Amino acid sequence: MTNLIVTITDYSNYGNRLQNYALQTLLSQYDDTTTAYMDLGVDSALKSAIKKGKRLTLPIRNMFAAKKRSIILQRAQKCNAFSQKYIHDSKFELTQYKGLTAKRNNTYSRVIIGSDQVWNPQWISDQELALRLGSFASSNHPIISYAASFGTSTVRKSAVSVFQKYLPRLKAISVREFQGAELTKEMTGLDATVVLDPTLMINADKWMEVTNSFVQRNDKYVLTYFLGKPSEEQEQNIQEYAKEHDCRVRRILDLRDQETYLAGPQDFVELFSKAEYVFTDSYHACCFSILFRKQFTVFNRSGAQGKQNMNSRMDTLFELFELEANVIDSGISPTINYQRVNQLLTVHRNNSTHWLEAAMQL
Repeated sequence: MTNLIVTITDYSNYGNRLQNYALQTLLSQYDDTTTAYMDLGVDSALKSAIKKGKRLTLPIRNMFAAKKRSIILQRAQKCNAFSQKYIHDSKFELTQYKGLTAKRNNTYSRVIIGSDQVWNPQWISDQELALRLGSFASSNHPIISYAASFGTSTVRKSAVSVFQKYLPRLKAISVREFQGAELTKEMTGLDATVVLDPTLMINADKWMEVTNSFVQRNDKYVLTYFLGKPSEEQEQNIQEYAKEHDCRVRRILDLRDQETYLAGPQDFVELFSKAEYVFTDSYHACCFSILFRKQFTVFNRSGAQGKQNMNSRMDTLFELFELEANVIDSGISPTINYQRVNQLLTVHRNNSTHWLEAAMQL
């Protein structure tokens, strides 16, 4: 038996790479597992070149100096190296025009869709969405989803029709957010189970096996990872905390910190494992903070106030682990009780494992 994972392929995205590795690790205990390399016509020249291992010369624009360009490419190469080493995605390719194609006559037995925002219809066509729902698979290949995410609270009318056509073909449906379960019910009448993101299903010791001494011994730092831009007040909170605790600030995916910008996915894991404190607005940053029992503050995106700014995946995560108070507009979040969080992590892991074990038998 061969499990075929269908997920988003984004070699430059930490969360995407790490959830793909985690799901592959989770499924490999059942059977051989591989991932379909998904190229749906949205790859940039950079991503295509990275995937194929080619050298790439990019035009230098005013906003990028040659040194910055070099750092961007070095990071891209590290992300590619992680995928090449840890993620098995060389046997199948999924494209908008050909559907699923097998290389060297490889075959698969079942399809597992997830995790990440694989069902987000905002950036893809209905045809692409259908592929992400397993439209390429015959009735002889069971399809399930694990922690699939819609990534949105609203679905356009044409996409609703796609979901109504293909979701009933799945043998079992699990999603990452409560809102995803609600959308599934509203569109199809089907029940979907909320399970943990696959990154949370892998224990901290297992995650440390992929690290490679990116962080120097005795490096004492506060870690930041923002997808939005912190406000002036939030930045002041970070600086004050670091100064008070005699730490420097390391900034993931921020070109102001070129040393940390070079981090690949394995280094992302290590940075969280050794941080003194974490400030973030990222879902997977919260996941890894929880895994490594780090105190952390989640800042609302600048310009949005209060908990209405929490998107569905954050909302679900914090409800599952009773961490709603850690999302604030500014300041420092309350201290996390990790005895309670770890109890909840055990419960949710067990529930997710039981669901997956049953689904894999269908």
